[in-house]
Amino acid sequence: MNFKIGDLVRFVDEPIEGHITSFMKDGLVGVTDDTGFEIPVASQKITLVHGNMRQVEDELEEQNIPVGKFIEKGIYLALTGEQKDGLVKFFLVNETSYELLVSVMEVQGTKHTGLYANIIPAREYHQIYTANFSTIHKWPGLLFQIIRTSRKPHNAVPMIEKNLKIKALDLINSKEHSEVLPEKAWLYELDKVEENIGIDKLKDHFISHRPTKK
Repeated sequence: MNFKIGDLVRFVDEPIEGHITSFMKDGLVGVTDDTGFEIPVASQKITLVHGNMRQVEDELEEQNIPVGKFIEKGIYLALTGEQKDGLVKFFLVNETSYELLVSVMEVQGTKHTGLYANIIPAREYHQIYTANFSTIHKWPGLLFQIIRTSRKPHNAVPMIEKNLKIKALDLINSKEHSEVLPEKAWLYELDKVEENIGIDKLKDHFISHRPTKK
C-alpha cells in the first residue's frame, strides 16, 4: 500500500493509531500518536484508516443558525497543537453556509502531490494533514482549490485557488477562536478577497502623494 505524509493509520498488532509524519530507512514509517511521540514501524504492520479523520470526541453540537441567514465568508486553514508537544494538526474549517468541494495539493517546485480531496459540509471542519513543529522548515507549500456551492439560493462565487506556505514567524502570533473548531488555532483566511491595485490606481496613488512645489 502506498502511504503519504498525513495519512491516519492503525497498527495491525497493537491498539495504536496515529498519523504518518516521516519515512525512514529499511521500509520503516514514522507514526506520531496523539501524545506527539513518533513511533517507527514497518509499513506492512500498519493499515490506512479511511473516512473522516475527525476524532469522536471532537464532534460538535449542532450550531443554531438563524433561518434565512446565509453565511458567505469564513473558510480557514487552522493549525492546532503546542510546540512543546511536537505535533501540529492542519484543519480546513468551513464557517460558511456553503458546501465545499476541496482539493489540497503539496507543492514542491514544479511537482504537485495530492494530499486531500473531500466534501466539507457547511459549519464543519476536517483534518487534512499532520506534521512536527521541529521540521517546520520542511513543511511543503500547499495549493488549495475550493468550489463553493449550496442547495439554498446564493450569489455566484468563483472557485478559490490559493497557495500558502507556513513560516515559523507565523506561529509567533496568538491563536484565535473559530466558530466551529473546538480549540484555539492559528487561522489563515482562504476566502479573503485580494485587492487588485492595478496600474492606474498605482499611478494615482503616487501622484496624489507627490510633494507639491512651493
